[in-house]
Amino acid sequence: MTDWILDGNVIADVERATIIFTFKNNSGQPMLIEFPTSQFYDYKVYNAQGEQVYHYSNGKFFLQVLKYESLNSLEQIQWKSTWNYKTNDGVRTPAGTYTVNVNLEIWKINEKLVHSKPATSFTFNIPPENIAIR
Repeated sequence: MTDWILDGNVIADVERATIIFTFKNNSGQPMLIEFPTSQFYDYKVYNAQGEQVYHYSNGKFFLQVLKYESLNSLEQIQWKSTWNYKTNDGVRTPAGTYTVNVNLEIWKINEKLVHSKPATSFTFNIPPENIAIR
């Protein structure tokens, strides 16, 4: 049994996907999580052929500040991010099955360095584009 659980899900509609991921303290003790920047997470989206179509942090800047989250036993934190189905080059991805790989950008847990960032992956389907909305 690990001290934490990282889980994720996607709510996909015609125009966007809401990517939801939850980090849960699965231990019997309080947990202090330390992030080295204002970036709490990162994720990449891959098509069915395994090609990367989107990288969340690409082109973004994050503050270089220490951020802390405190979790009691069995408490959790949830983050949500919205993706408009466009690649980092601005092209809309076609309908189909996609995989999201999420990493939490945790630096320390309870003042101990984290050598392997919490990660998870999950698949979802992008529905066909509704051109009537345009």
